[in-house]
Amino acid sequence: MTTGPAEVLPVPSLIVGLRLSGKKAAVFGGGQSATSRAVFALDAGADVVMYGSSAPSTLSKWVESGRLTLVSQEKYLSADMSAFSVAFVAEATPADQRMVAYDAQAAGVPVNVAGSAELSDFALMPTYRGSSSLQIAVTTNGVAPRAASRLLQEIVSKLPSDLEPQLSDVARLSHIARGAARQREEALAKLDAMPTDGDSANIPEALADMSTAATATQTPESPLSYSGSVAEEVIPAPILGLDALRAVTAQVDLATDVQVASSYVAHALSDLCFVYSAPEQELGEAALVWSRRAEKNAYGEWASALRMETRAGAGHALWGALSSGSRVSAIASAASLPYMLPVLSELVARKQPVVVHAAAQSLDHVATAQTDFSDALVALQSHAVFLVSSSAQEAHDVALIAHAVSQAASVPVVHLTNGAQSASEAMSVRMASHSSLITYVEAVVTAAHNLGASPADTVQLAFSQFKSEFGRTYCSFEYSGSPVAETVFVSLGEVASRAQALLPSLLRESDTGVLSSR
Repeated sequence: MTTGPAEVLPVPSLIVGLRLSGKKAAVFGGGQSATSRAVFALDAGADVVMYGSSAPSTLSKWVESGRLTLVSQEKYLSADMSAFSVAFVAEATPADQRMVAYDAQAAGVPVNVAGSAELSDFALMPTYRGSSSLQIAVTTNGVAPRAASRLLQEIVSKLPSDLEPQLSDVARLSHIARGAARQREEALAKLDAMPTDGDSANIPEALADMSTAATATQTPESPLSYSGSVAEEVIPAPILGLDALRAVTAQVDLATDVQVASSYVAHALSDLCFVYSAPEQELGEAALVWSRRAEKNAYGEWASALRMETRAGAGHALWGALSSGSRVSAIASAASLPYMLPVLSELVARKQPVVVHAAAQSLDHVATAQTDFSDALVALQSHAVFLVSSSAQEAHDVALIAHAVSQAASVPVVHLTNGAQSASEAMSVRMASHSSLITYVEAVVTAAHNLGASPADTVQLAFSQFKSEFGRTYCSFEYSGSPVAETVFVSLGEVASRAQALLPSLLRESDTGVLSSR
């Protein structure tokens, strides 16, 4: 009875990621095989010594930068191997392959020998390298290398087009979380260092609240948790494509609503935008969609938006983001502001520039949104700057003014938008281009710094500069009615706008007026 050759089963391998940054790699031999291995090691951050003939022109930039050194094969000595962290042997004679492999193994240096599994400590797998941190590799442990390559291509073809920006989002969030943790530890250390003589008046109220809030864990919605494509999402407001606004040099009229108009400015002038609202509130949806589409901000950088939970301790992520040097904003319901009060107070004390776009709203018995400033008024004690808008056009304009004031005066600014159901109705809004937004903000910052303006004076400068740039007038207080009024109604936002519109017909002969506070 005859039998065939014994079946050779593949030996499973341990797949690891080798960090070569700042380390040295040796490449022996020539040809395309040596070149590809050299590039492989250089892309991983290694400094490469290439033993063999002259390198192709594709490697010249690495030679010029000092990352790649060319050495004649004849100058190699076995003792040289100990200086390397990894070695590759490409197209070389069998004798040279064995010599280098034995030297590497004697020195404890992992080696890969092209075409020789028995002399190799590791294998090179077909690998996809993305533009960020994403790498995907597939191996069949030498059984079917071509099948591994085809499988990798199939996997990469199925990747979402916006996956890599989302991974960058996760990396940013991790950095923010670490920064926020450090900030909380500092706050608790300040509390521990204060005298414990029983006199609670020695402890600022905001800092006392902070000790409780600091233990709350922020739980952001995963940027990768959405299902389906952006086009399949149900979004009540029109989500603008930003290409139209990059193409113009000044302003363009577009149909949109209050939330999208203010979110456009927040996205354009921020690196990070935190959304503090429940998904059913639909606040910040535009910013979240633009983030998923990897839309760039006015500075030409990708701006990320993250949904955060609204509860005790809300807003602590702002600390970490600001400490990293990012331009930061938040989109929230006004109901979030009392939870953010300790953080806002601390940011005011530290003179940190951040803008919170808050929808002043509450829900009635049939879940219809109504304008409600009660929660916003509670947050006034933070001493942040507050600005109010009512219409979609005002939401766009005042959002821009808020960002300019925040940057120029280094102060938190809360922009209260119209939270009523009518705010979701689309109307024509004159939107400023990205370049116009930056030009305006820089003008306000320069003027405020030259004059040494206080936050209140900076607001007036911003109003004046806005009229010069865009032709629309805003004031801290706007009065309509009789010049000798005996009764004056003081109001905010949409209510004031409606009263001013009705005043000429209803109160023409009355000694009554309306004072609208911006």
